Parts: sequence; C-alpha cells; structure tokens
Amino acid sequence: MAHSFHPSQASMTGYTQEPPPLSAYSILGQNQYPESVALWHSPSTQPQQEPQSQSQIPAAPFTPVTPKTSSLLQPLPDQKKHKRTRSGCFTCRSRRIKCDENRPVCERCRKGNRECVYPTSTTGPASKSAPRSVAKSKASRPQSRGSDSSGHVEADEATSTLEPIVDEGEEAEGSPESSTHQSPTTTLGPTIPTESKSKSSKKKSNQSLRRHKTKPQTVETTDPLPGRKESSSSPSTEASSRFGSISARSDSVGFYPFDTAGDPTTAHFPEDIRFYLSYHKDSITYRHYFLHTRSANFVDQTVVGYALQYEPLLYAIVGFSAYHHCVQTSTGNLYTFLKYYNRALSLLRRSLGSGEPYSEATLATVLVLTTFEEFIGDWVNLIDHHQAAHVLIRELLTPESASSDDIHRHLFEWYARFDIVAGIVSGNEMILGRDWYITREEHDAREAASNPDDIEKQLAFTSSINRRFGMDMASLYAKLSRGMIDFGEFLVGNDKLGQSLEQIRSILSRFATEYAIESYPDQKPLTEDDLVDPYVPGGLHYGPLWDANFAWIDYYSTKAMYRFQFLMATQQGTMDELLALSYEQVRLIETIERLPDKEKGYIFGFKNSIGMASMFLPRDSRHLNWSRGVFAHIEQQGYVIAPKFRASLAAIWQLPEINHWWLPDDSSYPTIIREVRKMTEERTNNPRDDYRESVRDMKAVFGKLNLDETESETSPPAATDVPRPRGSSQ
Repeated sequence: MAHSFHPSQASMTGYTQEPPPLSAYSILGQNQYPESVALWHSPSTQPQQEPQSQSQIPAAPFTPVTPKTSSLLQPLPDQKKHKRTRSGCFTCRSRRIKCDENRPVCERCRKGNRECVYPTSTTGPASKSAPRSVAKSKASRPQSRGSDSSGHVEADEATSTLEPIVDEGEEAEGSPESSTHQSPTTTLGPTIPTESKSKSSKKKSNQSLRRHKTKPQTVETTDPLPGRKESSSSPSTEASSRFGSISARSDSVGFYPFDTAGDPTTAHFPEDIRFYLSYHKDSITYRHYFLHTRSANFVDQTVVGYALQYEPLLYAIVGFSAYHHCVQTSTGNLYTFLKYYNRALSLLRRSLGSGEPYSEATLATVLVLTTFEEFIGDWVNLIDHHQAAHVLIRELLTPESASSDDIHRHLFEWYARFDIVAGIVSGNEMILGRDWYITREEHDAREAASNPDDIEKQLAFTSSINRRFGMDMASLYAKLSRGMIDFGEFLVGNDKLGQSLEQIRSILSRFATEYAIESYPDQKPLTEDDLVDPYVPGGLHYGPLWDANFAWIDYYSTKAMYRFQFLMATQQGTMDELLALSYEQVRLIETIERLPDKEKGYIFGFKNSIGMASMFLPRDSRHLNWSRGVFAHIEQQGYVIAPKFRASLAAIWQLPEINHWWLPDDSSYPTIIREVRKMTEERTNNPRDDYRESVRDMKAVFGKLNLDETESETSPPAATDVPRPRGSSQ
C-alpha cells in the first residue's frame, strides 16, 4: 500500500528552514548521522530553535561523527555572511557563492574562466506544487518497527517560508549527473519480466492506491526545445581501439524528432519538459538508476507516474534526462541541466515546508537526486541526500513492507545500495538497521525456496545475500578498526562472510548451462592487446538469465573486495586470487561489450567492478591501456569517476596524467565531462566532517593500500570458481 507520513512539526525541517549548519538535518540529532547543508537548505543568521521531541525510534549503536572543525558547525556570531539574491548569474547561484551581478560576465566567472549565464525571465504563471494525491493519512500507515543505527530522532519546530539563500563563502556547486544508452534490446539482451495475471490480481488493491488521475500542473518552462539554440562540436568518442566501435554518442544517432503532440498526459507541460520526458522514456533505463531488470516497470511507470503528479520529482527526472542528453549529443552545458536540478531542490524544499504529507514520490525524488550526485562523482554531497532518504525510508516503509510491497521493495533496493556502498568505502557501519536487511533476505529466501526454477526469484535472493554481505562486511571491519572486537572474533565473522559468498556462487552455478550463448556472431579477430578470450562458448547468458551475467560480475567484484580487505587488515594472503578474480570480470565485461544488442545504459551494471578489476591487474602497458580505455568509456557515458579514486589509481599506476584524463593528449575528452569534473572537485574540497571525508577519500579502500609493483606481474591461476563452460576441461 502507498503510505504517507504527515509531519506534525516538520520533521524534515532541515530542507525547508534557514538554520545554522548544525541543525540542517537536526531531525537526526547531534553526532548521530552527519549534519548536512549543501543544496538542501539555506543557512541564515537566524538563531537555532530548540528541537522539539518527536516519536521515539529504537536506537541502535552508531559511532558519533567527529566534526572536522567547530567553526564549520557553529559559525561565530560576527562571521560575515552574504545574502544571495535571485538576480545573480546561474553559475554563482549553483556554486552557492555571492554574485556581483556584473554583466555580461560577473567578476567571479571572469576570474575562474567560467561561462557566465544569467537566468532568463519567465512570463508564464508561477509554478504550483503538484497535487499530492499520492499521499495517504499517517493514521493508515503501520508504525515503522525497524531499528536504526542513527539512534534517537528529534525534530525542529515549525518551518518558515523560503527566504533568500545565505552563503557561507565559496561553497559547493549544484550538480546533476549522467547516463548513457546503447543499442536496443533483442533476444540476446534481457527479457523484461512481466507480472502474471494471478500476481497482478493479488496486488490490484495495493496498486490502485498508487494510480491517480493526473491533474494538470502549472509548470514553468526554463528553455526552448533542446537542440534549437545550443550546439557544440562533438568530440571523438573512441576511448580506445577496444571500445571504438561503441560510440558514446550512439544515443543521438537515429533519435527521432520530438513529437510536440506527445503523450496526452504531458500535453499541458512546456515543450522542453515534454522533450526531456520523451527522452527519458526512450533513452533512460533501470540501469541508469543502478537497478536490475526486475525494476524496469518501476522506473518506466511508477517513478514517471509519480513525477506527473509531484513537481519536485518531475524536475529531478527532467534534469537527469537533460544531463544524459547533453552527454550523448555533445550539446548544451552545465546550465542546460543544472537549472532543472536546482528547480527540483527548490520545489522539494517548498513541498516539505508546506505541511503536506510525505509520500513515496518524495522518497523517489531524493533518490533521483542521490543518483545525480553519484553520476558526477560527488560522494560528499551524496551523503546529504542519503541522509534525507534515510529519514523518509523510516517514515514511509517498514522492514515488512520493504519485503512484501512491490513498490516498497524497489525503493528499499534503491536506497540500500547507497547505504551499503557509502558504508564500505568509508569504513563505517550502515545507517539503516540490520533488521531491514535480514527481513528482506528471509523473505527472498522463502520465495526462492518455494520457486526453485524461477530465475528472477533466485537472482533476487542473491541480491539480498549480497546486500546483507555488504552490510556485515562494513560492520565487521568498522568494529575491528575501532577495537570493538578481538582478532579471534574478527576471524569468525570473516569466515561467515565467506560462507555467504559461497552461497551466492552456489545459486548462480545452478544455471551455468541454461540460456548460454554457444556461438557469437560477427566475431572480431583477437589481437595481442586483448587480455582475455571473450568468445568462450557458454561463457555468457541471454534472455531470462541476462541479469545473471551482471550477478556474476558483482560476485567476482564483491569477492575481490572481501579478499582485499582481509589482505589489508591481516597482511595474510597474496595477490594471485585477486588477479584471477580481475580476469574473470574482464572476460565478462569484454563479452558483454562485444554483443551487438544490449539494453541502454548496460555499462552502469558493472561500473563498480571496473574499478575493482583495474586495481589488481598487472601494470604493464597492455593492461593499463585496457583499464584506461574502459574508464574513459564510462566517463564518456556520463559516469564521472570520483576524484579520490582517480588520484589513487594515478598513484598505484604511477601515471599522474590520468588525474587529468584517462587517455593521452585529452583524446576523446568530452567538454561537458570536463566541466562536471571541475565543478565536482570544487564542491568536495572541504568536507564538513570526518564521515564525509572518509567517504570522499574512500579510506576503507585506499587507506592502507600499498601494492608492490612486482606482485601483480604473474599470470592468474588457471582454476577459478566461475562455472566451467560445457565441453571445457575442469
């Protein structure tokens, strides 16, 4: 059922009020989850109000966050602040700094050699908040019973109306993200699962609560139809000869002209909004949101359906779509998509401050914004959105509904991925309580046991195991680093982690020979630059088992992280197994790359594995060229590698030039990616606390990294735990 939460005292005050930084997210209390500022709120000189107690939420242990400096949390009374008006240039506004409003180029843009764009005035009617029919009364929502690592939760007092944004010096820039898409799906690609009639009938009562008549919204247009005024030269998109056959701009080739008549449900929107909604429908998939095939209908129907009724979400996905369009067509600039992104933030703050109940649409909005932040490589500001999503998850979902309710299942998976990744890379525990993950895994285990031949349910079970594994691994190593457990307890916990990985491998191995590709059409001759043979018969799945390929890549990547963390913590083990795991990932990635038909955005299904595989490959020119090419390719598709990760690889490989770009002489370096990188690096220079610094620096990954130059020069062992193709020797 669609649930909602009516905030009695505006428990999301941090989004809507203008408090000092400390109370930006005071709902979570001090020293529980790191406070957030960034684009979610606008701090002011108004004195902080005393928080008003709200319903108690079961507390769970969580290590307090140590502020980096007290001045960041509590500015001195005489600290100079500059109020920012609405007439400054968009570049300064997005960077959250004061604009002197000189025209045609303001002083800050001139000094920084940035493009200075002043927003154009709109003559249309003011934008109104969309009807919130997606929300229900709080009384109809079951009380959330899940535990929470953030402990006691408090709320600020009533919110005020939006005021001019107050700047704290040169702060973070607003940003969106990116995505990509490739060729259309065919029989070799995934088959989108459809609901059976019996299952649909069971869910009919629940789904009907989420289907609402779309009431026309008054939406402001921000620009003419994309492509009619903005243009730029299209950079070469061949990351290397290996990836040259797949153009980063293939998306734009054959993209049909926008139908201005459009869908009748969007006919009342301005032309630019309809254009990007159409582009989202045709070019953005579940892969762009880091979800699985089973979430295809959730992205295409549920999220977009919510957006048609809830303006903050509408502008969030329009901004997301605009970013992808900029990347794929080499047109536009930061302003092209940042204007929608900032509009989404403004409307979200207004909605949260209006007293309207929170809903699944509210949570989806925050998760889209979180996805934006990861795409531009901004892991510091991603935490701000992650915190907001955490609050909404606990208000709208329960551990039980995250297992049994279709829409809540997808929302939980979407959120949990950010929760786990942030915990692993920072060396901290998860924020959401363990019972949420366990409840979901137990549910999926029952479903898998009752349906042993249902491929989708088996893959869903492996995903649940993997999520719980990530949570347990982050918790185990956090406790070890803080001295909370002795070495013997650590070894016991580490063995249990290994058993979970073996369980995943066992499930996937059952389908090793089903829907296997035995021959590959249009094979390209292999050269000495090829690291693996991508045409192994039976080495890849198609159709219903297409997602199993990505599950195997996740398995190898997860196992590599598991072995690597153990090696760093104990200095026990060698690089040989890590090297073998890297080669298995390379084989699967290369085979998928060479298939002629794949879903759009497929590359985001193994983006994390690219990093893990590249870290442990030999460091000769042949292997480095492969890694540099694939990193360039994924950035050309819009996924910006985090600055710290680039810097760490540059140090490991002793190639400082890749801090600037992956390929020599700026080859195939898209202008829009160059601009996004610059913006992200400025935003993440000064994290506000140790937690954000740990996430930014990926301390759990690179904190103790010191790989010997010669250790990875050997070939991998012949035997790996990938299921052997039929006809091959064991």
